[in-house]
Parts: sequence; structure tokens; C-alpha cells
Amino acid sequence: MNALMLPGQAAAPDGPVDMSGMYVMHHAFRRDLADFAGAASMTPLDAGTTWTRLDRRWHRFSEELHTHHSKEDDILWPLLEERAIAAGDIKALTVLADMEAEHATIDPVLERCTAAFATMAKQASDAGRSELGKAISAARDSLGQHLDHEERSAVAIAQRHLGAEEWAVIEREKFRGKPSPAVAAFMIPWMAKGLPSDVVTRMRKQSGLVFSLLLRANRGRFMAAETATFLYAAQKPDERR
Repeated sequence: MNALMLPGQAAAPDGPVDMSGMYVMHHAFRRDLADFAGAASMTPLDAGTTWTRLDRRWHRFSEELHTHHSKEDDILWPLLEERAIAAGDIKALTVLADMEAEHATIDPVLERCTAAFATMAKQASDAGRSELGKAISAARDSLGQHLDHEERSAVAIAQRHLGAEEWAVIEREKFRGKPSPAVAAFMIPWMAKGLPSDVVTRMRKQSGLVFSLLLRANRGRFMAAETATFLYAAQKPDERR
């Protein structure tokens, strides 16, 4: 199977491991931050309901990102470190240390965004919009650089030190796990949003019937909520309502 290469993705190193799930998550993170940037810039100050929706939606985004990074810190990086030490792959150890350090630097940037969204939901103002825009820009820079680094370097380490079947088990049992129905109802259409249709078809085939059924059942409701939340994100200043 050809390695998946999505818009904005920095690299897809060759090897036995199918990292499609990680690349889809990275696409969702990049896409969301772009959508939040547009919404922060274009949502009218008096659109209180929309700011409240954006605040809630930011919390869902940050929860998904925190969970993803926590699983990498707790599961993936330690496993790769163990394999790299056994193989004498000293260069890999430096990259893996960088991965954890970068996660730590991203957290305060996300907290700044959380505070800024909360402020706008409570009382939107020009000063609050300015702070929110700066916070999101910092988040896009920080997370974007990390995702690029991970895709170019950390994935290459996984390709050197993990097997295809081994990774499939880890991804299925540790990374995907068994989310609650409520979490799955959000997460599955969230991952699929904005992906090329052939990639969604590929996801359906790889993930099985339950994934397809949950996507079909929840996609319409999810996209309606997304449209309401990011209502002004793609508009020009003179198109604000």
C-alpha cells in the first residue's frame, strides 16, 4: 500500500509501518488551526452564540491533541527509545528527546489559546480578538514545526525499528482503544473532515464496518455543527453578518 501523503504533510518516510492513522490526525490538527484562525479573524464581535460555539469546539480540539500527544509520550516514544538503544541508534535518541521536549513547549501555547477563546466567549472585544489571533498564530507555528519534524524524523525511526503487524496491534489497542459512543460520534467525522474522498474510502476499508456505520450516522450532524461554529471563517470583512 502506498504511503499516505495529505495536504500540508511534510513527509511520508518509506518502511513497513502504515502510519496513515497518524497522518490523518495530523491533517485534522492542521485543518482545525487554520479554521480557528479564520474564525478568530472574521467572526463579528456581537456574534455571541458563535463565540460560545468556538470556545466549546476549541476544547474538543485541544482534548484530541492532548490525548494524541499523551499516547505518544507514554507509548510510542518509550518503545522507540528502547529499540533505538538496543540497536545503537544514537541519532534516533536525540530526535525522540526532541519530540517530548516539543510537546512540552506546545502546551503553554495551547493554554494561551484556551484563555483567549474563553475571554471572547464571555465578552468579545477588539483587544480580545487581537490576543486570540496572536495566540492561534503561535499555536500554528509551534505545532506545525513539531508535526513537520515528527513526520520527517520520528516516523523514519518508527519505520526502522517497528514491524507492520506490531504497529497495527499498538495502533488498534493503544492509540484507537475503545472510545465511548459519544467520543466516537465526534472523533470519526472529525478525522474525515476535509480529506479527499479516496482517502475516506481507504479509511473505511482499513477500519471496518463499525467505522463506516459510525461515520454515516454522525457525519451530517457533525458537519452541521461545524458549519454553525465556523460560520464566518471563510468570509471577507464586508461579508460579515
